[in-house]
Amino acid sequence: MSALLEVEGLSKNFGGLQVSSDITMSLHPGDRCALIGPNGAGKTTFVNLVTGVIPPTAGTIRLAGQDVTKLSSAERVRRGLIRSFQVARLFKSMTVREHLELAVLQRDAKTFRLFASVSGTPGLADEVAGLLDTMGLGAVAATPVGSLAYGQQRLLEIALALAMKPKVLILDEPAAGVPHSESQRILDAIDRLPKDLAVLMIEHDMDLVFRFARTIVVLAQGRLLCSGTAKEIVADPRVREVYLGSRAHAH
Repeated sequence: MSALLEVEGLSKNFGGLQVSSDITMSLHPGDRCALIGPNGAGKTTFVNLVTGVIPPTAGTIRLAGQDVTKLSSAERVRRGLIRSFQVARLFKSMTVREHLELAVLQRDAKTFRLFASVSGTPGLADEVAGLLDTMGLGAVAATPVGSLAYGQQRLLEIALALAMKPKVLILDEPAAGVPHSESQRILDAIDRLPKDLAVLMIEHDMDLVFRFARTIVVLAQGRLLCSGTAKEIVADPRVREVYLGSRAHAH
């Protein structure tokens, strides 16, 4: 099965400072991979390189076999590389359903005849209903976004990313700021994502990481320290040293 995302020899220097160094990894259809590492490990820089926010100093990024290293962020989105918060411009007075309708219409370039075209777009209602169902947002479909709990806003961000029909979905700390009691809802929703989607999650909450990830990639000081299954990562003394510490013994 060919890789959906291939990153090869990715490096980034800011002046004399090397913040990413020779990172190589790949994601295949159905992968559920977590990217972890201590603060300052270069996780955000790596995601910004992959999504086209900043250009690499060296290395190659391929999406579904095509070299996208020099393409813009917007072009990468069109080709199916979606980062959850990239699409989250939430309008407080619009409902959850309206946000999703807008996202689907934008994707299909049918805006801005916007609200005239909602009823006249075949399949739109079904697609939006499916997104609401996947993310567990059906009960708040008619709720203005400004009235949502924070965890529900995060679920809507993921639903909006999903509306873009991603091949590769990057979830950038999907549980950040969400009370621990609500993080299970986010994980349940992530479990319902399409099975052929490749998902990369950047996350600090190790409980969430261990419950989500089939593979874990560890960054430290801008380098790929190691990768493997959760069990292999917990057992790796280098990971304990740089990151997990005593928490590793709990798993």
